[in-house]
Amino acid sequence: MKEKWLSNAIIGILLAVSITIIISIIHTQEVSNPKINQETGKTTITVLAGQSTTDAGIEDIINEALKEKFPDVQLEWECVDWGEQFNLQIQVRFAAGEIPDLIVGKAQDVYTYSSLGNLAPVPEECLEKIDEKALQAVTFDGTVYGLPYNTFYQGVVYNKEIFQQLQLEVPETQEELKKLVEVLKSNEVTPFASHFLESWQVGNMTMQLYANDVFVKDKDWGRRLREKKENFTDNGLIRNCLLQNQFILNNSWEDANDIDQYESDIRFNEGKAAMYLTGSWWLQSVSSENAGDSFGIFPYPNLTGDSKLIRETNITFMKSNATKHRELVDEILKELVSNEQLIRDILDFTQTYSVIEGVDPEYGYCIDPDVSRYEENLQVVEITADNNQLTWAYQNKIAAKQLEWLKGNCTLEDVLEYADRKRQESGN
Repeated sequence: MKEKWLSNAIIGILLAVSITIIISIIHTQEVSNPKINQETGKTTITVLAGQSTTDAGIEDIINEALKEKFPDVQLEWECVDWGEQFNLQIQVRFAAGEIPDLIVGKAQDVYTYSSLGNLAPVPEECLEKIDEKALQAVTFDGTVYGLPYNTFYQGVVYNKEIFQQLQLEVPETQEELKKLVEVLKSNEVTPFASHFLESWQVGNMTMQLYANDVFVKDKDWGRRLREKKENFTDNGLIRNCLLQNQFILNNSWEDANDIDQYESDIRFNEGKAAMYLTGSWWLQSVSSENAGDSFGIFPYPNLTGDSKLIRETNITFMKSNATKHRELVDEILKELVSNEQLIRDILDFTQTYSVIEGVDPEYGYCIDPDVSRYEENLQVVEITADNNQLTWAYQNKIAAKQLEWLKGNCTLEDVLEYADRKRQESGN
């Protein structure tokens, strides 16, 4: 009986082990096989896209462009607001193990997610035509983890007709800017178009100011902030950056705290203000009749009078390190960078500049002459790497706190002290 019991026990153990092995094999096969949509019979590639205001709709353009070459592939898009939701969505997905095959964000996201081991390298064949400056923005530890697609320029867009009528020169220092504002006000012209309803706008404005007064000149400031070797409260440069936002608000429309980007764009395009601290995404709102030489762009002056126009590599495709469709995702990336009509369609739709050599927007932009001049004079800085000194989530929190101050609900000291209390959130 004892031998029979042992024999049955051994058989039971072997059976259990066999079942476990079979289940494991089945699970492995399910995971490694392509995800097939049962209704369409197509392979599904999941895409999480963090979109700026200019980007909403590029998913439709991409789907249309890829359907002929990849008739058996379906891109399953989830599009979220980059500034408010993207980072949280990524964190939730990674924690749950529901990682998308493709991630679409900004170049600055490459550092964040590749440093955590969540991104796979981009195929070398994709890199041959990419502008070197853009490649640097998506490289981590010598490896390229993102496919950059376009770029913005950021600075002060200005109404050339107003400047010409009042014989105004582009300012290079903050003192010159103050004098220019006084001339505009004395001629009953609103100096700045602005909108302080959304924290992202204040965050972007402040980033431009940080860039030219702090980040570009001190590549290590963010790390020292987290180590408590630097702070916001005692830093005169940082304080001045925030005060510039107040200066803009004080010299804008009375309801600037209550209007959004759409309303601000409309008013500026109608000539109701002379300047607008923004980015070339503003071009999406420019009507065709204003597409001539009505507008220009210059860097917002810093304290030392050597500001540079800011270039920010924007739409960036990233391959998840967890994707089970590596070869297919690689083929999609290759098509994205080689399909010149698709590239132009996206550039024209987003009103942005190309980072792919030999492929430019079909139509020129009104700020092109200024952009070209600053590029030729080496007065442009690629901000992606420097902007990574402080995470966007942290910058956005400081911007939200600034809104409280600008609306009179707290003091500037409160904002600076808040930034110092939250400093550990400023890094990845």
